[in-house]
Amino acid sequence: MTLWQQGDEQAFESLYHQHAVTLLTIALQKTDDREIAKELVQSTFITFYKIKDTAHQINSLPAYLYTILKNRLLDHYRHALVHQKLQDMSQYRHEHDTANDVETYIDTREMERRLQEEIGKLPPQCQMVFRLRREEELSNKEIARRLSISENTVEQHMRKAIRLLRVAMNISKKALFTLL
Repeated sequence: MTLWQQGDEQAFESLYHQHAVTLLTIALQKTDDREIAKELVQSTFITFYKIKDTAHQINSLPAYLYTILKNRLLDHYRHALVHQKLQDMSQYRHEHDTANDVETYIDTREMERRLQEEIGKLPPQCQMVFRLRREEELSNKEIARRLSISENTVEQHMRKAIRLLRVAMNISKKALFTLL
């Protein structure tokens, strides 16, 4: 180790070859993944290399390297656990969102069915004006011409239709316009 600290890079390489197989065996036993084990051992030696200036204080190099590896393994497990929790949350959210989408779709379809039913209950002239305005998207002027009534009467029928539908559906004006 002293040679390495004095700048002999081959001394570090020698230390690597002397301890890497043992560390790799340990990492492989703990991870069951050769690539991850290799990365952990490499990370262990990178960390060791960074303390070159204080390496002389190490009493037992194998114990020191094992401690670094153990910390890398713990980091790996923490990372894997966080990743798994994120995947679980994502899966839960996806399932929950899908369930909400289905519920929302069913609720919307039910509201649309109820709305059509209530439109059918409007007085005939009021219903005709409402359908021409909302379904055929005609202007008040066009509706007035088609039904031979004044634009003012068209507006009154629309206000009446919206008021009756709001009461029948028990919803706000804003909610009613979202349905329409």
